[in-house]
Amino acid sequence: MNIVPWKNKSGEMSEGRSSMNDFRSEINRLFDSFWREPFGTLSESVGNWSRWAPALDISESDTAITVRAEVPGVDPKEIDITVTGDRLTISGEKKETVEKKDADAFHRESRYGSFSRTVRLPTSVDTQHVSAEHANGVVTITLKKTPAATAKKIRVKTSGDSGTV
Repeated sequence: MNIVPWKNKSGEMSEGRSSMNDFRSEINRLFDSFWREPFGTLSESVGNWSRWAPALDISESDTAITVRAEVPGVDPKEIDITVTGDRLTISGEKKETVEKKDADAFHRESRYGSFSRTVRLPTSVDTQHVSAEHANGVVTITLKKTPAATAKKIRVKTSGDSGTV
């Protein structure tokens, strides 16, 4: 078995020791970030800033699609919902300020930032019949399916069947 020299990013020859340490460091960083935040797609870190996106539940019935988005602490007036083609986009801005006043101290903490989440809808919807309701930090969006997208049950006739229901 031959050991082949490895070229690192700078093009220098290495006996594999440095690249193996780099690989180990990268794997350690990956696992560390996973345990700190197991659902990395929900919140991406950019420098010291953090972008947040709401968790979604999507369900479908024969006549409608229902999307529930968890938006705790977000004012309903700050939420925008758009339907374009087969995509639903929920976006907005979260502004939160907490103040604590004591006789000896004053503490204020502010959190803010914008969010956006786009999902592909499983079927076509009637954009004229979309409704959204906000309650207890959850926005429920109901999208009525187009008549062409609703399921139609077809009865199978037998040879002695007249076809009437």
